[in-house]
Amino acid sequence: MMDLSFAWPHPRFSTEVGEVSFRLHTFDNVFGLDPASTTVETLDGGVLRVRADRLSWAGGQATTEGSVVATLKPVDGELEIGVTVNHTEAVRSVVITLHDQPVGDIVGLREGRLTIPREGRAVRYPDGWFDLSSPAFALQSADGVTTIRSLDDRPRPKRFAFLPSFRDPERMNVELIVEAEAQRSGVTFTAPAWRVSVSQPVDAMLARHRRHVESAYPAPEWAEREDVPVWMRDVSLVVTLHGRHFTGHVFHDYAAMLDSIRRLADRVGGERILAYLPGWEGRYYRWYGRYGADPVLGGDDGFRALMDGAHDTGARVMPMYGANIAARDLPGFERWGEPGILRTPGGFPAVGSVDWDGSRHYDFAGGALINPAYEPWRTHLIDQIAANHAHFGFDAAFLDISAMHGNDPAGDTTAGLQALVDGLRARMPGLMIGGEGWFDAIAGHIPLVQAGHRNYVPVLHDQPDEELFARTNRLFGHVSMADPAFGSSGVHEAGWVDAWRLPVRRAIIPTLNLVGGSLDAAPQRVDEILDDARRYAGEYLGKTSPVSSRR
Repeated sequence: MMDLSFAWPHPRFSTEVGEVSFRLHTFDNVFGLDPASTTVETLDGGVLRVRADRLSWAGGQATTEGSVVATLKPVDGELEIGVTVNHTEAVRSVVITLHDQPVGDIVGLREGRLTIPREGRAVRYPDGWFDLSSPAFALQSADGVTTIRSLDDRPRPKRFAFLPSFRDPERMNVELIVEAEAQRSGVTFTAPAWRVSVSQPVDAMLARHRRHVESAYPAPEWAEREDVPVWMRDVSLVVTLHGRHFTGHVFHDYAAMLDSIRRLADRVGGERILAYLPGWEGRYYRWYGRYGADPVLGGDDGFRALMDGAHDTGARVMPMYGANIAARDLPGFERWGEPGILRTPGGFPAVGSVDWDGSRHYDFAGGALINPAYEPWRTHLIDQIAANHAHFGFDAAFLDISAMHGNDPAGDTTAGLQALVDGLRARMPGLMIGGEGWFDAIAGHIPLVQAGHRNYVPVLHDQPDEELFARTNRLFGHVSMADPAFGSSGVHEAGWVDAWRLPVRRAIIPTLNLVGGSLDAAPQRVDEILDDARRYAGEYLGKTSPVSSRR
């Protein structure tokens, strides 16, 4: 982890959770409190108020205009920390440092427990795939447990840095960093309050945080969601039918997809199946932004036959679309895409790519990330989904990368996602919406999501507070999960993966990922997943499925 190469003597303030200090960042530099201009006042109830009327910079060697006011107050066994800062330039972020904490493990993440290596570690929120789906976690060491949670009511970016001391590797600094929203950046920023405790059990903290999230981001319980169609409440198996890879390699054409659906419907009942189609539109990701039946896979007639045949079995179908990405060389991109390209808070285009063709260079600039807050992009995408829906009659639309969050000066990506989903539902009432990834602020936007992945092994959502997710949402296996026969991740860039089966739990719908030949090459593993689907239907849907015929 990168860090400053000098010691900055920030003023520290003693609290029940240890010593605390403050700093702020603009888009140009970093600033602390000027010790000579800082006062501390103790108020009723043990409240500590810190005020600095000037700021330090250059590691404490110089001072400048600006101010910091921090309040530290005990509340129900937690220390609440609030900070307001002012600078002559726009404020980018505010940092609270908890000093000299015992080195231990981070708990409360999607991955469960993470160790902190000698070089340090950082985690972030919001992240729809890894790290924190909600800004609450704990540090566990031989000395005890420290719990940390944010009282924010907006998904502002937060980063948490864990930095073992160079001189004492048994101690570390913990940085709580929150960014100002780039659309609202200004010279004054009031950071959302933090709650920190060294006496609170982790379960109690998570329960408190869950109540806060439910208040900050109201979302109906799963059983009451009006955006979940009746047929979805019968689904106990999601079948991922990989289509055409970025390179053009075909795993299934439309006829092969239908054959697999029919064979599985005979085993578990078609009404239990939601067929998910990544790579249905042609070369996966290569033509994101242009959607229609692929002639290589069977064209319009083949895709319509797939829809009709699946419906004849009782199964439902969900093609995949990109919520916020498109190929730059599509006609009209300069109008409906280019102006909406996602940007960082500093105004730079957000970039990111994967190794689609095994070249190992990760330099595929053909696809651009687009902020869904950009209305022409939303219109372009909604028009295509609506036209395909009218033409083919599928039951659901999957929005790839829907949990992307970017602190874009041009627009709020989470508000843009909600506008996209609202636009789809207005045009196609009753259409089921699925998406990739999840964090707390989008719980009410999309009911069904795909589990994330780290190092291309699907995360099974085994986080300590499962109820935070399970109350409102359901998930199924990520597109990168292995097929049960070969370990193939199909159209996904993960290549070969070990994980091919999900645990049977209330919030996790059993998922079967198929590439060409999977059903025949691994019949025993397929049987295990189909048995999971029957068990899920019986335990969580209160319904039975046909007895296995072991075909």
